[in-house]
Amino acid sequence: MEQCRPAVRGIRRKAVIAMRNGQIFVYGLMATFLFGSVPQGHTADSFRKLRDVEIRARLAGMEVTDGVHWAEQYMRDGIYKAFHLGKPSRGKWFVRDGELCLDAGKGEPDCREVWISGNKIEFRGTGLEGLLQAQQKRG
Repeated sequence: MEQCRPAVRGIRRKAVIAMRNGQIFVYGLMATFLFGSVPQGHTADSFRKLRDVEIRARLAGMEVTDGVHWAEQYMRDGIYKAFHLGKPSRGKWFVRDGELCLDAGKGEPDCREVWISGNKIEFRGTGLEGLLQAQQKRG
């Protein structure tokens, strides 16, 4: 029995080393999938906040939409048309203190920061994000 101990220790040592190498491999594989799967150019840092003048220049005559559920059209004359889940509404849009404000004439205007990356728009604080595009004919 005593003569088997060194052999058993050697086998145990090899098993522990193999297990550690396996764990390192699995952790490395997980890190590759977690960090390697983030598309380049889609980090939070690629968005930048628009200033007053930029908001007017970028949105006038354009629309922002998620392509399915909602669209907001910003007319050059300061009128906006919104289509949320097929329900149309309208009001006035303007820029104040670095925010886009929508006034439907029912109390305080809804103001939000506008962040952009390419043609992707985020209205921070509302949860809405979509694409900036030419206006489409809508109901």
